[in-house]
Amino acid sequence: MKTKNTLFYKIAGVLTLLFVVLAFLITRTSTQLSEDYHDEITQGLNKNVAGYIVEEIQGLYDGDSVVDSKMSSLMHHVMATNPATEVYLLDLDGNILKHVAMNKEVKATSIDLKPITEFIAQDGEVFIKGDDPKLPGTKKIFSAAPYVYNNEKVGYIYTIVGGNDYDSLIKKHEASYIRKLSMRNILYALFAALLVALLSIYIITRNFNKIIAAFTSFKNGNHDARVAGVQHGEMGLLANTYNDMADTIQSNIQDLQSVDNLRKELIANISHDLRTPIASIQGFVETIMIKGDTLEDKEKNRYMEIVLKNSERLKKLVNDLFELSVLEANQKAVQPEALQMAEIIQDIADKYRIIAKDKGVSINTVYSKDLPLVYADIALIDRALQNIIDNAIKHCEQGDVVTLELFREKDQVMVKVSDTGRGIESQELPHIFERYRKGKFYSDATKGSGLGLAIVKKIMDLHNSTIKVNSILNQGTEFYFNLPVHNRTASL
Repeated sequence: MKTKNTLFYKIAGVLTLLFVVLAFLITRTSTQLSEDYHDEITQGLNKNVAGYIVEEIQGLYDGDSVVDSKMSSLMHHVMATNPATEVYLLDLDGNILKHVAMNKEVKATSIDLKPITEFIAQDGEVFIKGDDPKLPGTKKIFSAAPYVYNNEKVGYIYTIVGGNDYDSLIKKHEASYIRKLSMRNILYALFAALLVALLSIYIITRNFNKIIAAFTSFKNGNHDARVAGVQHGEMGLLANTYNDMADTIQSNIQDLQSVDNLRKELIANISHDLRTPIASIQGFVETIMIKGDTLEDKEKNRYMEIVLKNSERLKKLVNDLFELSVLEANQKAVQPEALQMAEIIQDIADKYRIIAKDKGVSINTVYSKDLPLVYADIALIDRALQNIIDNAIKHCEQGDVVTLELFREKDQVMVKVSDTGRGIESQELPHIFERYRKGKFYSDATKGSGLGLAIVKKIMDLHNSTIKVNSILNQGTEFYFNLPVHNRTASL
């Protein structure tokens, strides 16, 4: 399935957005700072303009009326000094009484006195903007001074330095200025974006290199190669996915190697175990056929008994192999039911007493009659117990005892099979449930298929139980496992 390169789009989007934001902010900030800087310098240079006008034009306003001749003189004075300057005569409430302003019509009738009083209080040493009477709602740099008549303040002289003509000139050159400023800002923005892009590419490439190195090492046979130090984002997801995949592949390889080793061992053991009884059967059958009527009946019967014994051994080996294969392939469905373990071990004990008696071994059962029912598969549990008892009898000599015991432990019933036989060497105990694990104490005559206890282990696994063993050499062995007490909600 083809996937979109979301990482590319994310990086491209971030870089594009960063460029636009940087270019806008730098241009906006630079322009604003430049304007403020220019206005502050201009206001500082012209802070005393209003004071000069007050000193030059005396008798302009007496608090009640404005002298027209003085206003004409004021206009000539302004036109001679700076035609771009706008002069406004205000009363004490900020109302515009008269003005000298070129070009545009004065639209406002009053001016906010708060900036004016602050400017005068600070003696013009503060950068502040006031109302623009020609463009209400906008602010301009200004100069202001109180107008005094007969030693009494009767109004204010309010001057806007530059005025609208000055603004028109500024706007005329503003496009060229902004273009030049924008070019510099774009270069700065591109440089910053380049640094960020290089850093991002470095980080991403570094992480990619780590992942590629791990892939290459894994491909070359180092199945322990993993990606370290990459945890976050899409690269982290890719690294974690690779690590999980590598763990799974390595586990599968180990399983395959284990299965292959087991297969080789199984083939070798089966070949050996099948070869012995087949060779024996073939040998004695050929002897009977060759000698024919020359054999005495007693000798012929002995040969036939050996053939029969080896046939049974061969049959048991094949049956055990088939049964273990079915169990390990999970093709055997567990069918649990409520059952009385006392009845099962009693039936098994009765069946094996004949076999044990021939060897001089006694079989005892120990259990309480009030034991609760357990929840298990009767056929599988019966098979597991038979394998354990069969194993116990093979370990025993004449006079030994095999004991089948039941007792309760909380919500479990303990099943124990013990014997007083030869025991198992300590180094053999961890391996007795493995396929074809046969202790050194077995003789060729008593050697089993080597699968009996492996079958027991698998049956216990299917019942979520654990088969355990204790043994002391030359004193005896005990196998034990637990089964759950039956109740309405019991399940495997």
